[in-house]
Amino acid sequence: MESWRADARRWRALMAARCFSVSIHRPVGRTHAVNAGWEALWRAPAEAFLQVNYNMLEDPQLAENGIMPHIERFFRGEEVAIPPISYDTDANETLTSKTGGAVWVCSFGVPVRDAGDGFEGVLVQFAVPEAAEIQHKYEALIEEQRALQASLEARNRELEETVRVIAAQRDAIQAMSVPVIRVADGVLCLPIVGMIDDARASALLERLLEAIAAQQAAQVLLDITGVPALDARAAAQLVGAASAARLLGASCTLVGVSPALAQTLVELSVDLGGLDTAATLAEGLTRALAARRGAAQRSAMVAARAPQREAHRPAALPRGEAPSRKR
Repeated sequence: MESWRADARRWRALMAARCFSVSIHRPVGRTHAVNAGWEALWRAPAEAFLQVNYNMLEDPQLAENGIMPHIERFFRGEEVAIPPISYDTDANETLTSKTGGAVWVCSFGVPVRDAGDGFEGVLVQFAVPEAAEIQHKYEALIEEQRALQASLEARNRELEETVRVIAAQRDAIQAMSVPVIRVADGVLCLPIVGMIDDARASALLERLLEAIAAQQAAQVLLDITGVPALDARAAAQLVGAASAARLLGASCTLVGVSPALAQTLVELSVDLGGLDTAATLAEGLTRALAARRGAAQRSAMVAARAPQREAHRPAALPRGEAPSRKR
């Protein structure tokens, strides 16, 4: 009997405590008893609350907070520790007294079994005031991360635009470093200044072939007056450009070969592959213009002879009639 009395005193002390909430629940989810701490925590009259039809298993806030699986385990007779949640008493229609704010609580559920197979669920809850501050700090951190992400995205866009501008400037510089000039009808001049590397040789070939195709050029002057030195690789690249131009029907002449460059090419045993050369640009231009005039004259002569060949062509015989032979 003394042991029972001790248990009763302890239970009455728990139910009378105001520093934490104790609520007793039926297995179906109904609340049938609360202590004084419940009234202090939720700031609502217990007598009025117990008269309403409240069921924890049907509370939408608990489902929205993601703790309904814990609640369901609790009402299956399991001991549970429920993570802290923010519960808004204004959104609970069963509370007769509105407190005007959310309460952060931490909950623990313990089943108390009877002599048979039944049990009651004892739910212990206490406020966690610092949880609100933690939540605010968390939300501020999330907002700061979003602002940082937006700043990084803006910075990436700026960097992409800078890279695009640099690429456009590089292309413009390459275009200016390899200019193709139309000096006469069907005659192009490609002045090269500076050293010839692989990248510049590729750009040279690309622009040269584009210009030949666009202007239907027949003569190309490769002016290397401004090239300080020419090695075997650079010379091979020039020969390759001339060969590619010939495939498009244009003849290339290498002009501006200085004595030093000529001596270097001889020492390196560079085969220019039959590429025409000229000492100066003026000489090369004279040859190109002469070749153009010669080609124009040949075309005129061919055009003039065409009507004469048509006039001397014998008339066609009627179909089926054989030509007569003179004895």
